[in-house]
Amino acid sequence: MGSEQRRDPGVSPLFADLAGMPSARIVGGTEDPLLDDSLFLAARWRAAGAPVRLGVVAGAMHGFTLFPLTITEREQRRERKFLASAP
Repeated sequence: MGSEQRRDPGVSPLFADLAGMPSARIVGGTEDPLLDDSLFLAARWRAAGAPVRLGVVAGAMHGFTLFPLTITEREQRRERKFLASAP
């Protein structure tokens, strides 16, 4: 896939129109090779006027919530709390 295709909003939410989006919670780890994408998406979400909660977990790798780790349990609790508070 060419670099122009990667910027297609239909392929990547990083380049989509985020106007009118609901609240979001974006979590990445400091060892995640896609952390910059998460930070970029959170900034774009906020710039579009949509509420966003950004969490960066020290030492966590991409997909860390798929593993039975202490940080996974903590982030899943935070996720449930976020979802329970959604309008």
